[in-house]
Amino acid sequence: MVKPRLLFIFSLILSAACLAQTKDAAKDSALYSRGVIPSFYLDYGKLLTIPTEMETKYEGGFELLFKEKFPLIVEVGQATLSPEGAYSNGTYESQGVYFRIGTGYYNQLTPKNKIGLTARYGSSSFSEDGRIFIESPSGSQGNFIQNIEREDLKATWYEVVVYTDKKLSELFSIGMNLRLRILADYDKQEDVDVYAIPGYGRSFDKTIPAMNFFLKVSF
Repeated sequence: MVKPRLLFIFSLILSAACLAQTKDAAKDSALYSRGVIPSFYLDYGKLLTIPTEMETKYEGGFELLFKEKFPLIVEVGQATLSPEGAYSNGTYESQGVYFRIGTGYYNQLTPKNKIGLTARYGSSSFSEDGRIFIESPSGSQGNFIQNIEREDLKATWYEVVVYTDKKLSELFSIGMNLRLRILADYDKQEDVDVYAIPGYGRSFDKTIPAMNFFLKVSF
C-alpha cells in the first residue's frame, strides 16, 4: 500500500504546481468561457468487474462546471463485493449503494486538457451476508458456525481527488480520478466486524488510494 500512497502524494504535488501556473495559453486562444457546463459521466473501468466473481460495480456521476473552473460533483454507484480470503473458513458478501458529493478547482492546461483538485464526501448504505464455520476433525468438540446477516449498515468517508481529462470532441472527453479515501465512521460490529464497504473498501484500512477512469458527455 505504500507505493500507491506515494504515487498519490506525487500526483497531488504535481497537480498543485499545475494549478498554480498562469493561464497564458488560454488567454492567447480564442476560447470562449461559458457560465455553466453540465456533464454526465460513466466509470467504464468498473464495468470490467462485471465478469469477475469477486465484485460487480456500477458508477456514474453528474457535474456542473461554473466558469469552466469550479465543479459541483455528484457521484452514485452500486457494488456487490465478495473479496477472496475475507475469512479463512467461511463465505462473505457485501452489497449496497453509495454516493459522493464534492467541489474543487479545475485548470485548463491546454485547449484539450484539464487538471484539477477536488474534495468529496462519501456515504454508503449496505448489507452483509456470510457464514463462518470451524470444524472439529476429531469430533471432541462441536463445530462452530456463525451466520452473518446484517441490514441497514452505514459508513461515511472523505476523499481528496486529483482530476485530469482529455477532450475527444465537443461532446466527449475521457479522464481519470486519482483518489485518497479517508474513513470517517461506520457501523462497527462486535465479534465479527464489517469487512468491505461498497464505495470505500476494506473497513480496517483507514486510508485507501484508488483510481478510476471515466467517459464524460458535456452539453
